[in-house]
Amino acid sequence: MSKSTLIKIQRLLIIAILFLLCVALSLAILIKYQKQQVLKDINTTQSSLSLENKNQNLDLNKTYKQDFFIDINQSSKISILEQVIMDENLSIQENNISLENNDENLSQVVEEIKIDEKIEEEIQKDIKHKNAKIDKKNPKLVLIIDDISNIDQINEFKKLNLKFTPSIFPSDNFYKDTHKLTKNLKFYMVHLPLAAINYESKLDTLHPNDSQDRINKKIADIKKNFKGVKFINNHTGSLFTSDEKAMKKLYRALDKHNLRFVDSLTTPNSKVEKIAKQMGHGYIQRDVFLDDINDIAVIKKQIKEAVMLAKKNGFAIAIAHPKKNTILALKESKKLLNSIKLVYLSEIYE
Repeated sequence: MSKSTLIKIQRLLIIAILFLLCVALSLAILIKYQKQQVLKDINTTQSSLSLENKNQNLDLNKTYKQDFFIDINQSSKISILEQVIMDENLSIQENNISLENNDENLSQVVEEIKIDEKIEEEIQKDIKHKNAKIDKKNPKLVLIIDDISNIDQINEFKKLNLKFTPSIFPSDNFYKDTHKLTKNLKFYMVHLPLAAINYESKLDTLHPNDSQDRINKKIADIKKNFKGVKFINNHTGSLFTSDEKAMKKLYRALDKHNLRFVDSLTTPNSKVEKIAKQMGHGYIQRDVFLDDINDIAVIKKQIKEAVMLAKKNGFAIAIAHPKKNTILALKESKKLLNSIKLVYLSEIYE
């Protein structure tokens, strides 16, 4: 074999080695990127943006969805063929490149993802369902109907023969004597108007700058009129619930009457969870809005999501409104809803 031929072979071998090294490096970078992306997705919970409509019966908009269903194919593997270049005249050990270490690294990455996902799931479960009676074998769903102001709305939902929780506006100059709607109700909530960003409600609304006395009086009046009430959730409130000082004042008032707050989560900037923990309360939040988009097909899709969340976590909270399409969608979804147990919040939280 001539010297020039040997030189050509050496060059080809060097090129082959460099190529394989590039492949190995690219795979390592890809694996690292995939891990970072997956962990980023996991840490991004229902990062939704809630916009509040300028309508009395549609102030709440859909917040970002919990990225509740991240499909990670953790069993996927990347198989890389080992190429060994040998020449009897050249004993270059670097030619025997094996990517077994990459397989080992990939297995380690997948295992780390499994662990991180499990930890994140436990953290989220603890945050969302602290002090809740949860049994994944018997999934439960709370169906809250916001914006209730008259008996006709209640009666329309009663016709569905589904267990639901009416959340009733407090009595004020706009909605008078709403406390009388509770007469024949087994369970209900109060739908407390809180200040929103870029929206002025006609209702008697609490604002972040309201004094502690003003907030105390509002809650005291609610407890006086709605004697059996145990839970209050916010109507609008993107401004109020994102203000830590305001939420502290509200929790102080609620504590005096043994009332629990349910965060309707009308803004991703809600500080309710933080303040609830600081003041020794469990944090209760809405999981799904059913009818932000007033379309039967979309509402049915949201109902399905709520049921899936209940089955996944053992428990979920869905909020809807007194709309014709909502009632029709619930009626058409009764079979699905009967696959889990509809309950009141009092059956979950003591």
